[in-house]
Amino acid sequence: MQFKNINLKDLRKAKEVYPGKRTMNLLYKPDRTTKPATIALYVLFVLTLFLGFAKVFVYDLWAEVQQSRQTLAEVTAQMETAEQELADYDQVWEQYNRYAATDEERVLIDRMAVLALLDNAIGSQARLSSVTINADTVQVQFYASSLAQTAQVVNTLEASQIVAGTVVNTAATQENSAAQVMASVYIQLQKEEPAQ
Repeated sequence: MQFKNINLKDLRKAKEVYPGKRTMNLLYKPDRTTKPATIALYVLFVLTLFLGFAKVFVYDLWAEVQQSRQTLAEVTAQMETAEQELADYDQVWEQYNRYAATDEERVLIDRMAVLALLDNAIGSQARLSSVTINADTVQVQFYASSLAQTAQVVNTLEASQIVAGTVVNTAATQENSAAQVMASVYIQLQKEEPAQ
């Protein structure tokens, strides 16, 4: 390979050559942004955005308000129906208070349970003469055929859970041995213990 000697001074003297355009391009591209189709696309795009925002910020809120109004109307109708049903509440309350047990009566032992107990204990064994129930005490007078039968009635009474205790005040017979025994029994009542 041979090397050529280049003088730097010669390079400076050389004519500088710049690139240039030597041909002409005759293709013309018109500006389409002013045509009605382009304007229609822009309007359609803006309209689409507007409809999207209108659906989210107007229609959805309007639909929610309508649903809330419908729910309110249903609840109002239910409330009016309930108020109509409660129109005679004062009369019902008065009747309830008339027939319901008072606080004092709630602490008392059920009178039907006491009478059922007496019917079970005395029943066909003796003849009931009188019954007096006062608060939690009962005074019973009955006629039995013998003292043994009187004792059996008292034992049946004492076996009940609503009886706290009994006291036989009198158990007497007349001189005639064929006569019946008249017994007077005092019964102390208690609340029945709930079954566990």
